[in-house]
Order: sequence, then C-alpha cells, then structure tokens
Amino acid sequence: MNFPDSLSLTAPPHPYLLQLHHADIHHIQPQSSLALTQIMATHLTILVLIEGECVLKRENHPYPMRQDTVYICHAGSTFALSSEHLHTHIAMLHIELYFPHPDDSKQLLLARDMQSLSLPEEATFLYASAKCQQICSAFRSTHALHRWRAQIDATELLFEMVTAVHANSVYHPQPEDGLVRARNYIAEHPEQTLTLEQLSQIAGLSAKHFSDVFKKTYGQSAHDYITEIRLTKAKQLMLRSGYKLKDIAHEVGYRDEFYFSRVFKKETGVSPSQYINKRKQKVAAYACVSTLGYLLPLDIVPYAAPLHPKWSGYYLERYGADIPYHLEYGHADPHDHAVMRRIEEVNPDWILCSHAIQPWEYHRLSQYAKVITLPEEQQGSWRTGLYELADLFDMHAEAKQWIHTFDQRTAHARSLLTRSDGSRPSVLFVRMLREQLYSLGSAGLLDYVYHELGVQRPQDTPADNNEDDLVTWEQLQASDVEHICILIRQDSETLEHWHRLRQSSRWLDLPAVRQHRLHILSSSPWREYSPIALTRIREELIQYLSAKSPCTIR
Repeated sequence: MNFPDSLSLTAPPHPYLLQLHHADIHHIQPQSSLALTQIMATHLTILVLIEGECVLKRENHPYPMRQDTVYICHAGSTFALSSEHLHTHIAMLHIELYFPHPDDSKQLLLARDMQSLSLPEEATFLYASAKCQQICSAFRSTHALHRWRAQIDATELLFEMVTAVHANSVYHPQPEDGLVRARNYIAEHPEQTLTLEQLSQIAGLSAKHFSDVFKKTYGQSAHDYITEIRLTKAKQLMLRSGYKLKDIAHEVGYRDEFYFSRVFKKETGVSPSQYINKRKQKVAAYACVSTLGYLLPLDIVPYAAPLHPKWSGYYLERYGADIPYHLEYGHADPHDHAVMRRIEEVNPDWILCSHAIQPWEYHRLSQYAKVITLPEEQQGSWRTGLYELADLFDMHAEAKQWIHTFDQRTAHARSLLTRSDGSRPSVLFVRMLREQLYSLGSAGLLDYVYHELGVQRPQDTPADNNEDDLVTWEQLQASDVEHICILIRQDSETLEHWHRLRQSSRWLDLPAVRQHRLHILSSSPWREYSPIALTRIREELIQYLSAKSPCTIR
C-alpha cells in the first residue's frame, strides 16, 4: 500500500486514512546504535515499551517509558532511546495519515498537521503493548491479508490513543509520572529550598523509593540535579546581566553568597569571578556545529551557538549550561529574521561562520559584529583555520600547544592501529541515505583518517570529495576491505531501509559483516570537520580498529 501525496479514489473516503509504513520491534541494548544519536522522525512515529526499561528522550527531555503507554513523536521532531537493561524491546511504528481534499472528495491529501486529530504525546490504556506486538508481527508477514490486518490494527491503536485521553477512567498514574513531575518542579523552581521529603511527596512516593528510582532513572541523585539546575541558571545570570553575586546566589536558592561561591568552584573548577572574567569577550558561533569545534580548543566558549539535541547534542550536553543564547541550527532564512534578532540581542564582539555563508547573511551579520569565516574543508585546512582564529584572539601559543598535543596523540593512535607485521586495517567508509549507499565524501576528514592516522584505503574507494558517488556491491565485497564503517542517516525512513538491508542475505554475506567488522558511525562527529571532531574520530577508530582495544561490532 503506497500512497502518493494525492491519490484518486473510486469511493468516498473515510475522514482519515492511515498508511503504516513500517512496524518492527527493536532490541535496545546499552550503547546500541539507536542510542548513538537523536533520530529524526520523518513520519509520525509511535513508540511502545514491550519489555524491559527504557528512557525516551524527546527534544532532549527524558521520559521513563512504561508498558501499555503509547508515545507519539511527530514528523520533524527528534527522539532517542536508551536503556541499561539487557532485555529491553520497543515497538516502533511509522505512519502517515491522509484526509479528503476539500474541493474533491475523490482525492486524498497528506495530513501534515496532526493538531486537528488532537493526538496526545502519550496515552495509557490496557493491552497497548500487546496490540503493538500484534501489529509488528502482522506487518512482517508475507501474507497480504495479515499486512492489511496490521493497517487496521494501527488505525485502531491511533483511535484508542485519542479516546483514551478523553476517558479519564482508563488512565492510572504510574511511579514514573511522579518522577517526571518532581524533576520538572526542580527545573521550574531552582530558587526554592527543596528537601527529599518534599520532592517525594510531589512524586507520590516514599522518600527512600523516590531517591532510589530517581537515581536509577536519570543517572544522578535528586540533590545533584538540583545543584546542576541552580548552577546552570547562575551561569546564565552571570553572563547575561549586571547582577551582584549576592543577588544571583539568592535567585538560584542560596542564601549565603560565600557558600554559593564554594559550590560553584567545586563543580566548575573556577570561582564565579574567574568564570565571568574568562567570558568578557563575546563570540557568537553561527549556523554550523564546526564553529564550536574550532573555538573550544582555544578554550573560547561562545555566548551564542547553534545548539540542537540532534545536530549538536555533543556540545549541548557538555557546554549548553555555559552558553546563554541557544540559536537555531542551520543558516537563517532571508524572510525569517528571528535568528538575526537573536544575534543582535547577544551584541557580540565577533561572529564565527562557516565558509558556506551566503553574501546576504555576511552583510547582515556584519552590521552586528566583526565576522570571521572558517576555511573551506580540504586536506589539513583545520590547522590553517585554527591558527588564523588564534591570531585574531592573540592566542597563537595556545593553538600551537593544542596542535602539538593533538599530533602526539595521533602518533600514539597510529602505533595502536599498527599490527605486528607493520600493516594497518583497511576501511571503507560508507553513508546510507534512504535506500542508497554513498561515499562518505568528506575530503578533509578522510584525509586525516587515511594519511595522518595511517588507516589503509581500499583500492577501489570512491572519491572523498563527492557525496553523490554511489558505493557498489563490488566495492563492498572487495578482498581488501577488512572493515566497513557506515554512517546511517538518523531519520525514520532511512532506518526502515537499514533494518531491511541488514537482514538481507546479500548483506549478511559481505566479508566484513560475516567477520564482525561492521561499525555504525554517528553523524556527530562524522559529519563535522573541526579540530574537536577529529579528536573524537581518532578515539572512535582506536576503539573500533585497534587490536589492543577490541570492539564488539554492532
């Protein structure tokens, strides 16, 4: 059943018609490929916990999943799944909805706006987990009637979601609901003195049970989370305003400014005054994540940066609290002035951009501050870019030292990758987009991997500077391909094709797959060319390829 955006019908359609694109049960293991990065939902995605324990992170907000609860991720949103439980299984359904054309009832249009259906983000009702298991089983069947049954059951599941929200009697609060409620309360009231007893009452649990479950679910104690939230807000106040330290301490729940200073230094390594002094020069990183990867080696944390849980999750997790202005990821639209107004609000001294900036963007940004552009990606251009940036900030010595340490660690990595006979592993780098396999196509990045790290390049490898080059089965099967590193675009459509490909006999017969030498790459850092990204890539390859650091291939 493949519906185009507009489909002719011979009979009047129902108010909504559902197409089930894909349905399967995924085993979410600790550090599994589904937990590597945020997944972009290209279809309306339904997630249901079948067994085990799992945390769903939607747009960087964690939710402990519970059985018989259906979770919705709308098309265009991002999500991630993580579990420390060895036997966690999640049903994942990708669907599209269609509705009658307002002017022609024999035409169906893709329903891109789901608000008219009042779909909740989650709903709990009996047998939801069992229903999803049935849908996945029927969808996998080769029998047409069974697959039709899956379509019908998926429609019924969506209907029950909508009706469950309006039927209060079917909803039974779970302990996890209380955890989310208590965690949200902490985030919204950092100025309050909160005791374990107060938080456990908000969660509806005993104090001991609340403490144990909170740490197990979120990986930190409630006390540590309170401190994290308070210091995050304190940093934002220090960088954004002219508040006195005493006022900032009171604003985030500390009555004694000296005690606040001790806590701040213990957690950050610097005093509040040192933290403010280090940030006197305002730099804004614009549009792309590589700008952060050039600033941080010089210990420059920008005032504003493009932070998004999918595209720049690595930096968001580590530096989000130290960057007071979080910008939209990607280049601005000429007709949408929100990002530019945001940068104007920052009032930066410098704005760092990629070489791909458009003339109109450069002109507009130049009205707010001095604009710096990074060099175009090519062999070794990251070194030139880092030195040029360091010269602007009078930090040439710092850049020289950072590169010296980088080269030392690269030389050590080469030795780890060198086998007893003097050879090194040969690797084919591949990118998957929808159902096609392409060259990874990153000239600067792969130059570092093949030439500086010394990884062997298979003879019949596509060019590094052309992402449109298709990778053939002959190239995948070549005798000199010991390892395959594959970057799978994390959108629901590509993941459907990947799931089918990895189960095909042709794929399973590839030498690298048979010998467990297949490695799943994440777009972060493998789609970023910067000094920080190359550091992370080096560490990943040591893990994957070094005989002294064996890796169980996914």
